[in-house]
Amino acid sequence: MTDGTVIKFGGSLMDIAGEILSELPVSPILIVPGGGIFADFVRAEEIDDDAAHWKAIDAMEKYGRFLSTFGYPVTSELVIPKEPTIFLPKRLLQREDPLPHTWDITSDSISAWIAGVIKCRLLVIKSADSETDLLDSSFLSVLAGSGVSAEIINGRIIGSVRHYFEATRL
Repeated sequence: MTDGTVIKFGGSLMDIAGEILSELPVSPILIVPGGGIFADFVRAEEIDDDAAHWKAIDAMEKYGRFLSTFGYPVTSELVIPKEPTIFLPKRLLQREDPLPHTWDITSDSISAWIAGVIKCRLLVIKSADSETDLLDSSFLSVLAGSGVSAEIINGRIIGSVRHYFEATRL
């Protein structure tokens, strides 16, 4: 396990993304964006799973570009950066294509897979912390296969991200 952190940044947190990002310490953090409203448009199209998968990956890239407008660099390279960096996953997923193409797999499971590949802890930031459908239905099995640990926090609680990093500082 490395000292870095992979963060799955929930797409439903778009309205407070800047506040949450400002709570991140300057440390090795790779931010995997959710799909947010961009993925909601894909869901509404009712297209086949394969086409929906790749359009949802495009949605993650759009949300990642949005997150970068708060002053964070972007990368398509799967490495732990020295500072918080937004990961744009399309190129990697086109090359590796490690997960099934179904709505049972979302950015939740993709982030778990990514954390496993680079052997980092995973922090999932959602807009809730206790709903039964909080994560996609494949998340736990992908996480188990990744061999890393994960924590879920509610990003709508201002200060929760800062507290997480203060509490887990080595």
